[in-house]
Amino acid sequence: MVDKQSVACLRERNPFLSLSEMVYDILLQEIVSFRLAPGSRVNESTVAEVLGVSRSPVKSALTRLLRNSYVVRQPGYRVAAFSEKEYTYIAELSELIEPYATGRAALAMTDADLVGLYAMAEELQRICQDGGDLRRRYIDVVDLEYQFHSRIVQLAQHPLLEEFYEHIKYKLYRYRSYLNYDPPAGYFDVVGAEHVRICDILKLRDQGMAEAIMRRHLALARAEFKRKFPIKDNQEFNRKIPFTTK
Repeated sequence: MVDKQSVACLRERNPFLSLSEMVYDILLQEIVSFRLAPGSRVNESTVAEVLGVSRSPVKSALTRLLRNSYVVRQPGYRVAAFSEKEYTYIAELSELIEPYATGRAALAMTDADLVGLYAMAEELQRICQDGGDLRRRYIDVVDLEYQFHSRIVQLAQHPLLEEFYEHIKYKLYRYRSYLNYDPPAGYFDVVGAEHVRICDILKLRDQGMAEAIMRRHLALARAEFKRKFPIKDNQEFNRKIPFTTK
């Protein structure tokens, strides 16, 4: 739950962040995690009051979110709707970047790095197999998937690649999060096994095989997304969001 403590926590983690950067990060996480659903109004005064800050850093954060296409003016600010065109662009870029990063990681990573990846993958598999509350499982799965894929890009040891990935990763995970929130039958079983399988291939230290397993992994996710949530009409697609933030 976002409140005044959210700013304090960010300041404790990174005291060098400006207040507008903190507000941006908080709002971005709310959007990516669907606590702010597509179409939800984002009121400048309300955000300032809830976070215990002035309107100036909120205005700056919203301007940046607008520039990065996470919100729109209609008038006032609203969370941007899903777009078939944006999803296609993001998915295509991901399918170029992540297999390449995985191939590089297979050669560059240490044994300790691989142990860390296995730990994330096995925890993800455990959560997917445990069942339980869907909302709780969804949040944990999204978080671990995000950590896993981001870590592989880091392990590629390619600063320009990592910098580029930073620009698209939140938009990418906004779509992936939606698939995890309302998954097709058996989806979590596949997700649980897939990330361990990627680690098994990385363990072989074969660049070509590592690229191929990540390409397959991303293609499976993209196919499920298109099958489960066909984006033929943006309004129809966005009405499928089953919850909103009060």
